Amino acid sequence: MTHVAESAPRLDASARAALALIAAFALARLALAATLGHGVDEAYTLVVARRLDLSYFDHPPMHQWIAHFTALVFGEGPATRLPFVALFAATGWLMYALTRRLFDARAGLMALFGLNVSPFFLVSAGEWIVPDGPLLFALAGAALALAKLFFDAPNPRRAWGLWLTIGIWLGLAGLSKYSAALFVVGLVAFVALSPRQRHWFAHPAPYLAGLVALAMVAPVFVWNARHGWVSLAFQGERGAVTGGWRPAQVATILLGEILYLTPWIFIPLAGGLVAAARKAGRDEKSLFLLCLAAPPILVFTLTPLWGPRGLPHWAMPGWFFAFPLMGAWLGQPWAERWRLKRWAIGVAGLTAALALLFVSQATTGWIARLLPFAVKAGDPTLETLDWTDLRSAPALQGPAFVVAIKWMEAGKIALALGPQTPVFVFSDDPRGMAFLDDSARFVGQDGVIVVTERHLEPTLAQLRPYFQSFDPPQSFSLRRAGSDEIPLALVVAHGLTRAFPVPYPH
Repeated sequence: MTHVAESAPRLDASARAALALIAAFALARLALAATLGHGVDEAYTLVVARRLDLSYFDHPPMHQWIAHFTALVFGEGPATRLPFVALFAATGWLMYALTRRLFDARAGLMALFGLNVSPFFLVSAGEWIVPDGPLLFALAGAALALAKLFFDAPNPRRAWGLWLTIGIWLGLAGLSKYSAALFVVGLVAFVALSPRQRHWFAHPAPYLAGLVALAMVAPVFVWNARHGWVSLAFQGERGAVTGGWRPAQVATILLGEILYLTPWIFIPLAGGLVAAARKAGRDEKSLFLLCLAAPPILVFTLTPLWGPRGLPHWAMPGWFFAFPLMGAWLGQPWAERWRLKRWAIGVAGLTAALALLFVSQATTGWIARLLPFAVKAGDPTLETLDWTDLRSAPALQGPAFVVAIKWMEAGKIALALGPQTPVFVFSDDPRGMAFLDDSARFVGQDGVIVVTERHLEPTLAQLRPYFQSFDPPQSFSLRRAGSDEIPLALVVAHGLTRAFPVPYPH
């Protein structure tokens, strides 16, 4: 009797530890996904993804495609987050593999741990239905393939296959978010700055990779061409010069990035970046990661100096590539004085405490009741409040259509009422909701206006020319743990007289 030899080596202790970390944080994300309602961006995404299209107004189509097919299988409940949790688990493994290949196994574990205890990567990129999860997965895959190409023993035959793989990864990234272009900027900068890699400019394989990526992203260009390039114009306006210098906006964005990462992770991330910058001239691997990290961080942190304020999470793909540098920096002998095990336990505890605090406030609102001043500027946890109670409102029992005045509220309303009830946004900023239906086909029919109570009077004044008459407003409050949280006004509007204006070409 013959025995078949083992075909693959067993995982070493470091790889098993990495998989255990990934599994533990995946379970934590699943618990969060089952506990919290969909956020504003998630509700909006699920609603616009009901219509399968080549691309969409805000972003390329990847996360909407995932949401569309997941909702067909599981419905539009918490299970729609499952693919995004799975994607980030795979991203965690790619981060570990990339860092281990460039540095060592210990650095890989530190990078993986730091990534998962950072709030943005734990929650938003790690489980929410937003484009960041698919983007980071694709960028991590591209970076790992590039690391094999640049730093393994040269093999001319293997180069073509690796560049083709890189092209596919970049195509997936381009289908996820427009900011994937900054990864390409960093890649070109690295090849230009590294004497050992400049020969790739004369090799045909990188150009083939570029053609593959562009072919994969073709649906985005086709959709934009059909709609007057509205999506690209919308994103481009975010970096437009608006006049005057605004250093306070830069400080605000940087503070937001620190909070998204937490100060206790931001400090070693910054330390890793500074250390990499100091030795970039003699350490090609540090230069590689520095070139991938710098463009998003610099562009999205500094653009508010002369343009719109922006959002802190836009720079996160850059900080993503700082985690391997953090792992390498903390792996140096001097870092032992930090007592890294105690630091890691403390950081994990702080992250768990913050998560529990957020979940408890989101589900009960106890902090707002106990310390009203803490949420005087607004309660961000209300974004996760489920609006499905709207289904029980008497005014919403089978209207022909619903009107909202904000795309964020429209997403929540449409998700709560289901796909059978069209929701229109009467605004000069309806976003992707403008492409779901045509209000002209409802002329002559009755609808319901749903608006927060404080916006009722100006809303009725704006909508009066579009309807024959209004019924008296009906009050309806969205509740959390028995307390009224979001007071709404529902107005039955009779006889739509003309289509609502749409600010985008269709």
